[in-house]
Amino acid sequence: MKVPGAARQYDPRDQDTMRRAIENAVTTLEQRPNTSALGSDRGDTSVTLVAGTDVEIQRFATALTANRTVTLGQGFAGARFTITRSGLGAFTIDVGPGLKTLPSATAAWCDVGHDGTGWALVRFGNL
Repeated sequence: MKVPGAARQYDPRDQDTMRRAIENAVTTLEQRPNTSALGSDRGDTSVTLVAGTDVEIQRFATALTANRTVTLGQGFAGARFTITRSGLGAFTIDVGPGLKTLPSATAAWCDVGHDGTGWALVRFGNL
């Protein structure tokens, strides 16, 4: 099997093609909103998160009075959220729903990410 080698002569069109590809990729990255911030307390409520609109770090610092759900809305490849629970109470937070349930009376967190086709649990733990 013969491995293709580099062209013997420089073709300026190759550089132009590469330059356009790099400019398009950088422009796409620049257009993604910077939502990497610590959000305020979401309180004792269920929420729906929207990637690119809601901040990445979602805090539940209020004691829960019922089971709550964090619904993950539309996403895109590379979108992510960290959900933290420091407010206790005898109820749970279901992230996804169905990806991870943060248990009752436990300070806990989980990270979720979007791979371009759907949301997945990345990691979790106790605070």
